[in-house]
Amino acid sequence: MMHSSSFDEFYPEGGLNTASYDLRADLDRKIFEDPIPFYTRLAENLASDGGCVLELGCGTGRISSAIADLGIPVEGLDLSSAMLDQARAKYPDLTWHQGNMCDFDLGRQFDLVIIPFRGLQEVTDANDQRRCLERAYAHLKPGGMIALDLMDPDLRYCLPEGDLESVELPLFPMPEGVGRPGSRLRITAMERINNPLTQRFDEHWRFEEIDPDGAAIRVEDGWHQLRWVHRSEMRLMLEVSGFVSISEFSDFQGNPPKYATNQVWMAKRPD
Repeated sequence: MMHSSSFDEFYPEGGLNTASYDLRADLDRKIFEDPIPFYTRLAENLASDGGCVLELGCGTGRISSAIADLGIPVEGLDLSSAMLDQARAKYPDLTWHQGNMCDFDLGRQFDLVIIPFRGLQEVTDANDQRRCLERAYAHLKPGGMIALDLMDPDLRYCLPEGDLESVELPLFPMPEGVGRPGSRLRITAMERINNPLTQRFDEHWRFEEIDPDGAAIRVEDGWHQLRWVHRSEMRLMLEVSGFVSISEFSDFQGNPPKYATNQVWMAKRPD
């Protein structure tokens, strides 16, 4: 059975998930390849001479702030009000927009549009993913570029039976300003349910504040939906959306495509 939840349900205001997002992103960057240098290099190359960058699915603003640190104008858009509240609190001098990346109009164009941290896969409908690319295209100047990263699906883990095993992440310190003194955060990836027909999987996540003795003080459960995208499908969506000069890599170093690793895409709006 598939579970339906909104962004605000998975990233609730004041919730343990939302508060710990940056901690998990730091862990992700240690285990896997860090995407931030890739996107900041692109911004330097494409927008350092008076240009501007738009980040779709900006979350708490980590990549936008790294680009802004280079002196490059950048704006971020996200659907989650709770995530944007954190971005505004941490980086009040930047411009943040709340909106759906599949249906927005900022009334201006950018030199570079980025969708980092597998943000396009947070859109769980194939038609909506294409609409997102079309909106990105509309917000690019002629000759501007889109860049995004996805996980390349390992089809052994995309079967209908899903995965009933749970994986507990290393214990985290409680985020600043959250929880009781001395408590820690336990995050567990519970079961995953797959739907190969729609290429969507639903992941059950549990967030627990635990006391020094290991007892749970506060427990939150949420379902996170993602849609996997095949390489040929991604290329076709970019082409249908009008993009040209499409480049495809398996990592942020520019290595050739490789099965079950990452998909890193770059494409241009024609001059």
